[in-house]
Amino acid sequence: MDMLKISANLALNHHEKYNGTGYPNGIKGDEILLEARMLSIIDVFDAMTHKRVYKDAFSVDEALEYIKSQKGKHFDPNLVDVFMENIEEILDIEE
Repeated sequence: MDMLKISANLALNHHEKYNGTGYPNGIKGDEILLEARMLSIIDVFDAMTHKRVYKDAFSVDEALEYIKSQKGKHFDPNLVDVFMENIEEILDIEE
């Protein structure tokens, strides 16, 4: 799949939820492009841990607890495990 098509699919599908309750198409599980399932976790983590004009940042621990609570619901459970196993390296990227 070429980069433009992947980018379009990411933009379209990163708000889908693993259990099918997301949008815009209500697709679920492996119907969601793997990269979009990955981006979903990253996007939520980034949004939660950074201050916005409309909200303060959550702590990393609060964001991780939320992500764990959404395992199998919002997020692919296998990808949540991978994210948690690699959180130290992920946090190093942010610095």
